[in-house]
Amino acid sequence: MLYLVGVNLPDEKYVPFALKNIYGVGLKTAQNLCHQLLIHPRCRLRDLPEEKVTQLSQVLNSMKIEAELRRETKNRILRLIDIGSYRGWRHLRGLPVRGQRTRPSGRTARRLNGKGLGLENRKGMEKRTYTTSAAAAPRPPTPPTWSLSLAKAVAPVVRFFGRARGL
Repeated sequence: MLYLVGVNLPDEKYVPFALKNIYGVGLKTAQNLCHQLLIHPRCRLRDLPEEKVTQLSQVLNSMKIEAELRRETKNRILRLIDIGSYRGWRHLRGLPVRGQRTRPSGRTARRLNGKGLGLENRKGMEKRTYTTSAAAAPRPPTPPTWSLSLAKAVAPVVRFFGRARGL
């Protein structure tokens, strides 16, 4: 493993594909770097001479990559949130920002953005609290929200519409 600009790069991969492991360096940028430094695209990282590794390190240090690029991206998003723009609002809520549909895929976007599925906020679900003491008394069961007669009266409506709305 070659440690370059704060990232461990795999030795067995070709140089352009190994450089893709660096945040901010894609395939096209990696190919351009190899062309600029006269590195053959099918050269493996373990076969790279020491002077080429030094040149590659110098070029990568002059680029905006890894922590510096992440910080800049984060600051741009925080600026959008601070000025109260629509894009900042969407970033804040973990929704798609660039005009994608949310009816079929909004839940997937929230999951990918780390906002969870919000299942604990649904009606009838309680947040679980865990205690470590043995003396914690169990809570009494909550009374049902529907009475039996109401459930019988609503049953034909539920069969007709598919589900009870708002009950």
